[in-house]
Amino acid sequence: MNDHDPILESALEEALGGKAPPDLIAATLARAAALPPAAQAPLPAMPRPHWRAWGAGLAAAAALVITAGVVMIARAPTLGSPSVDQEMTARQSDVGAGEASRGDTGGQPSPQSGWASTKVPNSDATSPPVPPSEGEDIGPTPGNQHKGHGSNPFVDTEDDAQSTFGLEHDSGSYTMTRAYLGRGTLPPDEAVRVEEFVNYFDYRYVRPLNAPFEITMDGAPSRYGADIKNCYLMRVGVQARQIDAKDRRPAVLTFVIDISGSMGQDNRLGLVKQALKLLVEQLQEGDRVGIAVYGSRGAVHMEHVDASRRSEIIDSIDKLSTQGATNAQEGLEIGYQMATAAFRSGHTNRVILCSDGVANVGATGPDAILKSIVEHRRKGITLSAIGFGMGNYNDHLMEQLGDKGDGHYAYVDTIDEAKRIFVDNLTGALEVVGRDVKIQVDFNPAVVKSYRLIGYVNRDIRDEDFRNDAVDGGEIGAGHAATALYEIKLHDNAAGPVAYAKLRYRTDEEGEFAEIQREMFTRDLALQWDQAALGLRLAGSVAEFAEILGKGFYAKGAELAPVIEELNAITAEYRDTKVEELLALVKKAEELKKKE
Repeated sequence: MNDHDPILESALEEALGGKAPPDLIAATLARAAALPPAAQAPLPAMPRPHWRAWGAGLAAAAALVITAGVVMIARAPTLGSPSVDQEMTARQSDVGAGEASRGDTGGQPSPQSGWASTKVPNSDATSPPVPPSEGEDIGPTPGNQHKGHGSNPFVDTEDDAQSTFGLEHDSGSYTMTRAYLGRGTLPPDEAVRVEEFVNYFDYRYVRPLNAPFEITMDGAPSRYGADIKNCYLMRVGVQARQIDAKDRRPAVLTFVIDISGSMGQDNRLGLVKQALKLLVEQLQEGDRVGIAVYGSRGAVHMEHVDASRRSEIIDSIDKLSTQGATNAQEGLEIGYQMATAAFRSGHTNRVILCSDGVANVGATGPDAILKSIVEHRRKGITLSAIGFGMGNYNDHLMEQLGDKGDGHYAYVDTIDEAKRIFVDNLTGALEVVGRDVKIQVDFNPAVVKSYRLIGYVNRDIRDEDFRNDAVDGGEIGAGHAATALYEIKLHDNAAGPVAYAKLRYRTDEEGEFAEIQREMFTRDLALQWDQAALGLRLAGSVAEFAEILGKGFYAKGAELAPVIEELNAITAEYRDTKVEELLALVKKAEELKKKE
């Protein structure tokens, strides 16, 4: 392995928090070389962290540099710069409570592709919560609560040729960012999750006819990675089958509504009422609705009734008013008790939580709530977490609830967004086509030198757990799509198979798992960026926008002007109001960034 590979050098800079100038690295290495022999003794062998596969020489140097950096900062706490260890930790992936982190032991080559991969043991790595940034009154604690996940690094295929993670369709980070920009404020870095930006948009994938899913793969020379030789953007798109409203299963819905004092604003409880009434108007006879509420205590607000009693349900929603503190745990417990009593086999049994995510009474830590959600999910009762409000909104908790509940997470900032979720695609919001969805992309080391997954940092799964059905994956609803983007670096003059993607899922909680596969070759790569499919160009521009807003490591020094230029070209051909809105948001963000 070439120790002077620029990608490896970038990884070393990343380990130092992405802020160490070259002269600091050189000086630190020089000091390490000047240490007495005892201090230069080889470091004990350690498992390779999952966030980077380094060559032996650079890894040893990096360990010395990191150690020296931590010692220097520990001795100078008043310098005012972020500590190296905090900055490095913030860039590691967050595996969350109870989640499996990436490991590289026991993996087997794909029998279909025949590519061998050398696996090296590694260690789990978790990140503490990232402290909120200081600034506008709608962002920091006691304002909105976010948790950043950093960026995935480039990985060399000779060290790890497989990328495995849970695939999902959440979009809350994009609409949350839209709300920030609409208020004239850039979002905090940690509020940006790239995959939730990318998955907000419709890339017009081929829709499956007789199967739950269809995979699309393509790529092109990366417009946004032009400074890296042989750098391409590769797309793996997964489209779920569409289900007509008349063909969807009947639904047993339990609304769990936060009516605490923090919800007493028009863009909170007022918007919740409007959104749920839109939803109720779309329900059919045979669907059932019940309502639980919580303030200081949880309570049954309305027992389950048939959706044909629409006026009665809407009247119950209209009577909601705010009071008390926020006992989210008790509210969810009562909601799940109601859902369990009303459970019907063969129906979609779903709890829909509407909240700002604040929980300040009872067992407010997420572990107790998440444990209960997982237990009920296994019994066939899923949960969707729908967020409302700005000012003290807990984005991190709501995302966790949606992930663990096998439903989805969305943030509603306007009545138009409520209409998009509950009217335009109600079936997709309610009916899950694929549960525990995992994807594994096996790169061909003879063609691909290195790769990095863009986003999905906190959805990482160990390669050997791809077929471990005890490990949770993501969920995708009817008609929804999920997109994974990779930056890949090809060997010079490479030709042949690029990557082999496998999707694993089951259609219901008790069903058998199924898999589909798709392979991509160098002939599937566009020769130039502007010759790529419009959907790929749009996805790449959305990802670049998100990485710049989130101040991602690989977006350092990038500007929004090229994104605006590309979106101007795309908008004329794509003809999508969401893309037009995106262009306006990018322009707004550029304007705000110039004022920083």
